[in-house]
Amino acid sequence: MKILQIVEESPSLDFSLPIFEFLNDSDEIIVFSTKPNFDQWYEVSPNELLFNNKLVNFSTTIDCLKLPYLVKKFLRILTKNNRDNINNFFSKALNKIINLFINLFIKPSKYITNKFEGLPDLVFIDTRNDLIPNKVNKDLFNWIDQNNIKTIGIPVSLYTLEGVSWSPITPFGVYELETKPFKGFPKNYEYWLTSKQPYVIDQLGKLDSKVVGYPGVDSKWLSLFNYDHKIQSSNNEINILLNVRHFGKSRNLEKAKGKYIYDDIYNFFKEIKQLIDSCEDVKINLYIKPHYYVNFKSFEKLLNQLNIKNYKFLRTSIYMALKNINFVVGLHSSVNLVSILAGIPTLIFPQILTEKFIDEDEKSSNIYKNLNGYTENIQEFNELFYKYLDPEFREKHIKKDEIHVRSFFQDQTIDNIIKTIKT
Repeated sequence: MKILQIVEESPSLDFSLPIFEFLNDSDEIIVFSTKPNFDQWYEVSPNELLFNNKLVNFSTTIDCLKLPYLVKKFLRILTKNNRDNINNFFSKALNKIINLFINLFIKPSKYITNKFEGLPDLVFIDTRNDLIPNKVNKDLFNWIDQNNIKTIGIPVSLYTLEGVSWSPITPFGVYELETKPFKGFPKNYEYWLTSKQPYVIDQLGKLDSKVVGYPGVDSKWLSLFNYDHKIQSSNNEINILLNVRHFGKSRNLEKAKGKYIYDDIYNFFKEIKQLIDSCEDVKINLYIKPHYYVNFKSFEKLLNQLNIKNYKFLRTSIYMALKNINFVVGLHSSVNLVSILAGIPTLIFPQILTEKFIDEDEKSSNIYKNLNGYTENIQEFNELFYKYLDPEFREKHIKKDEIHVRSFFQDQTIDNIIKTIKT
């Protein structure tokens, strides 16, 4: 079987890589990024995120260029950061010019057809609504439709709000934009969901949809990592992972929307710093899992202002980031549910987005409010943080939380999905 995944952002790989890991060696898989470089997301090659199935071909727009190897290598160096990671105006401008140059001279559909020596049997794409309507996407989506290739829209996170109506559900371009790469869905299209979302299904109308779960929390996948949250370098040292979403200048609190602002992140780290300073007998190592849009220089400036020094950024998947972690502290994000299902004790930091989403969505309320690691205010959070320094306490809490969250997300999704795509 020949499978193509078109990917614009890294979270969709958290859905597909667990499937690709367990496909047959005879299956051909190409993961094609509409960005020039996977280094925009990861510190290592995405092949390093896999265990056994190293035959997955990861290609980018740069690979489509008919240029010498050294020229392509130079372009990869120049495009290793996306525009949000860059501070310098001229660097941003150069990054944009290079991307425009690449997009102008490539035809990805031809590159992929040559790689497969024919058409793919199946295409995975993001179920998102803000894909850029550029030449690359137009070429790919028209090629898909003209050849009637079976295409599946895959989720990019474990959980999105279910109790609210959100629109649009088309992944082909910005909703308000008239120049979408593809007006409407492909002829042969199916929409996949992690769990039943009646509002989304209503919006899809007669379009085929299927609830398939989330392979990224399948026990078959998680077992490959051999997590041990009880590991410690010594009796007085502990590793904490901080899940931090990206943040901007303004907060949008419309229904089913939300974003962190600078003050949210600053106050979060200020509280963490005070807690660390009060733990004189314990050395605490902070590992920060940021959103890949984060501007690292600006982030480091924030940490320096608070005099936080013992930290390390982890530019990798959430699964690799959880290795050798004793417990997680997370701002509101679905990756906190991933860490719980991976068996890592997880403490939820109280802030406005959690409160907002719980008020809007009954399922969110049931998931979060019944967690041992859920806190409603800073006092509760601080008290629980000190308790989480005790490995026996953490072990007791995570067992209950893991059972609770698993009740919302089915297991054996990998085997079921493989059976689905093979029939």
